[in-house]
Amino acid sequence: MSRLLSVLLLVTTLVVVVVMVTASRDPEPFLLGGAVTQFGEYPAVAHIVTPDHVICGAAVVDDRHVVTLAQCVLNGTHHSFNPRLIRINTGDIRLMPVSSTRQTSLGAVIYVHPNYKAHTLENDIAVIRVQVPFRLPSNEVEPAIRRTRIVANGVTCQMPGWGVTAAAGNVINAEQRYIAIPINDRDVCNSVRPFSRVFESMICAGNMVAAQNGPAPCPQSIGSGLYCNGELTGLLSFGLNCGAANNPPTFTQVRFFNPWINQTLLRTDIPPAGWSPLDV
Repeated sequence: MSRLLSVLLLVTTLVVVVVMVTASRDPEPFLLGGAVTQFGEYPAVAHIVTPDHVICGAAVVDDRHVVTLAQCVLNGTHHSFNPRLIRINTGDIRLMPVSSTRQTSLGAVIYVHPNYKAHTLENDIAVIRVQVPFRLPSNEVEPAIRRTRIVANGVTCQMPGWGVTAAAGNVINAEQRYIAIPINDRDVCNSVRPFSRVFESMICAGNMVAAQNGPAPCPQSIGSGLYCNGELTGLLSFGLNCGAANNPPTFTQVRFFNPWINQTLLRTDIPPAGWSPLDV
């Protein structure tokens, strides 16, 4: 009888431990606040799934390419993933369940900007060529209109993604949301965060003071697109502050890289898996 009691106590203890561990593993939020998007509202939005990132934002460039961050397609030693291990999804505003409009393809080739700098996140941009072309045109998937002109300070732009509605939330909202964030003066951003510089080829936007309920991006929003007047203007690179102060969201500025993107779309060479930028 005492042996049976000991076994029951042990099982009870293990169950309690498992419950406590499971409860402590709250999913990491993507973004705070915002409004639910509608099908077709941001038709260029894509997300990629890689061995190191559950989700990383991207944008459709044409029927065979998406643009994303360099850091999204590089591993911890700054070498590129095998593109065939990267899954690209678009045409769906839900993470789950999968909608009938979702289009999915595996990667075929990864092109990382050759001057990407891991320590400053300069030139943080990459293009993925997909194995199966996207079906275009469609009501849910369209190539991004890429910004070619500067955006003035104070202009409010939009960043779609997925997230919770408050910092204390512990369930990721499976529906896509978008947050409205204003463009900040680059010098002001550098004054509040001197340790991570905002260079000319970047855009600083969003909250610089505490915003516990948002709108603000969180770490899982990496790579999400910034859309100004419907044009793809940036890709979220760092400053994923989840509502904290003095760490403003900072984006790779797409207009600086349009010539490189256009040249990359025409490339026929295939960099090997494991390739690394020159300056890391």
